Amino acid sequence: MVEDDKQKTEAHGTRRGLKNSLHIDSSREFLVFLAFFVIVFFYWYLVNMSDYHEMEYTFDVALKHVPEDVVITEAPTDKVTVTMKDKGEKILTYRARRSFGQLNIDWRDYKSAGSHVVITDQALTELLGQDLSSSTEIINVVPDTIQYYSASAKGKRVPVRLVGSVSADNSHVINSRSLTPDSVTVYAPAAVLDTLRAVRTQSVVLDALSDSVSMSLPFVVPGRGVLVEPSQSTLSVVVTPYVEKTLELPIRTYLFPYELMLKTFPSKAKVTFMVSLDQFHKVSEEQFELVVNYVNLNKEKPGQAHLELVRQPDGIKAVSISPEDVDYLLEQNGN
Repeated sequence: MVEDDKQKTEAHGTRRGLKNSLHIDSSREFLVFLAFFVIVFFYWYLVNMSDYHEMEYTFDVALKHVPEDVVITEAPTDKVTVTMKDKGEKILTYRARRSFGQLNIDWRDYKSAGSHVVITDQALTELLGQDLSSSTEIINVVPDTIQYYSASAKGKRVPVRLVGSVSADNSHVINSRSLTPDSVTVYAPAAVLDTLRAVRTQSVVLDALSDSVSMSLPFVVPGRGVLVEPSQSTLSVVVTPYVEKTLELPIRTYLFPYELMLKTFPSKAKVTFMVSLDQFHKVSEEQFELVVNYVNLNKEKPGQAHLELVRQPDGIKAVSISPEDVDYLLEQNGN
């Protein structure tokens, strides 16, 4: 019994020793592999860092030191893409720099150029080179030209003009039409402001309207380097329906000799017309004048006088008179 236990103990010790041996061998192989990997990576790093590489970088464009009395009416492009070439080590350094990636344009450097500044590809390359190593070669810049426009911050206030047509259908009327704002401030070179009298909207055609509308209309900018603030206006058109209205009017004389007096049968006639709903209660008899014209008396229908409206308010349509002709008597005035 004791002998059996001894044999089991020896067998267990043998297995444990074998596992430890295998573990040591695996660890050695891993260490050898790791050392080999480090050597290869270091060699690859040295080779690549010494080779030349081309890379693309995007720079944010920033216009600096613009004075308060100047307005940038057309800003430069906000980004440029630069293809550069240098050793891998330098390229890696650029990637790590936090401040890298912004192209600063100093407004003061181009003040003498006037209201329109154009920075060519050569000037751009020089600007970019200020933030790059002398060993770095700039292969390409997109866009290859940067330009911007500026003007005096005083500006000029001009009215807004609507371009196009606005009309209602036969059953409705345009009660009001407005542009908000009806004037804008324009910033532009002096030569443009001197001849500018108004800013026009983009063309709009609103025909046969049966309901009120409100819409935004951008302005047509009169040339490059012109800034209009605000950049659009709101067109509001109030449309109301036509309704029928009838008034009974007295019949008066028109161009009659003093010695003659006219009596008509009947003495009044009805005038029917179409008027917008909002004007319905505002139209009254005093705005009309219904007459018999002495010049046209007895011309076509002897014994009958044709009625005419010689005065009526604006904004009404489809006017009819009933009756159109009346019987009459002429008497000497004073008899």
